Amino acid sequence: MQKRVRRTYLASLILLLFFACGPQPAEIKVATYNIYWLDDGISAARQERLQTVIDKLNADIIGFQEIQSKSALERILPDNYTIGMLDDPEERQELAIAVREPFEITDLKMVFPEKVHDQAFPRKRDLLQAYVEGYGRRLIILVHHAKSRSGGRAKTSARREASATMTMRYLTSRVKYDHIVLLGDFNDNPDDRSLNILESGDPDALAGIDHVPDAFLYNTSESLLDSNYCSYGYNYLYDKIESDTFDPVVPGARTENNKWRDRPHNFMRDVKVKAILFDQILVSRNLKDHVQSSGIFTRAEAVKGTRSRISFSDGEIVYTTRGDFASDHVPVWTILKF
Repeated sequence: MQKRVRRTYLASLILLLFFACGPQPAEIKVATYNIYWLDDGISAARQERLQTVIDKLNADIIGFQEIQSKSALERILPDNYTIGMLDDPEERQELAIAVREPFEITDLKMVFPEKVHDQAFPRKRDLLQAYVEGYGRRLIILVHHAKSRSGGRAKTSARREASATMTMRYLTSRVKYDHIVLLGDFNDNPDDRSLNILESGDPDALAGIDHVPDAFLYNTSESLLDSNYCSYGYNYLYDKIESDTFDPVVPGARTENNKWRDRPHNFMRDVKVKAILFDQILVSRNLKDHVQSSGIFTRAEAVKGTRSRISFSDGEIVYTTRGDFASDHVPVWTILKF
């Protein structure tokens, strides 16, 4: 009898330890961050600000844009992050991903590396795909940096729409079965046609506020737009901020973006509200119910400071002013809960 009680006690203890030490329900914070022309020559003050942003962001997985080199990214990341980057010494504006323990990158490639796709995916801004594993799960992370609006929306929108269509078709056979996260700087907001293509799965989707549920990829950042949150342009509003955080609401941001679509205009002269939600995170619909919350990084370290200035000489980037701000973008994040 005493042995039976002892065995029952030991069995219960083992079971208790299994549940206490075994895999727990996981919260995974995924973020995207465009760091303005990050290279090895940034100032100590800017490096410190970026390190603070990364620390306070506290994300498990971060997709980066505008990274010159892996070494530049290593300078601002803690040691518990692993970097995935197909570093090209001749390229100044690349994509990267960083994951922290216990996540690991098990595969990394460019999806559209051929030069024939440069119209849709300029230079080394091809779609970066990483298989990321951790907590017994595998996520397919796609990091994107769409063609900028430089030169005017009328001339460049077709290139962003082309990249969205190619990405959508690439994912069509996988989006139902794989856990996919598409993130980055889309240089369009969630109302623009390129994002509506990705949200609907329809290459003929129209621009404008969509009033139907996302049928292809779920845009976790669209709810931020409803509140006039932005991700680009805060430095122009808060470069001298003294408080610890800033107000993310920019009245009129959504209306102003939609107002000038398909209309000839000069950005600097005509557009009154220049902040906009460019950076977004979309997930496959099988992850929609796991989206716990989304937001933007609102600590002052991300927005205050003097801006950097660059110029181009014979195709090379030249810093005319090295500012101490972190970036002209702020991170956007989403928490997935399993």
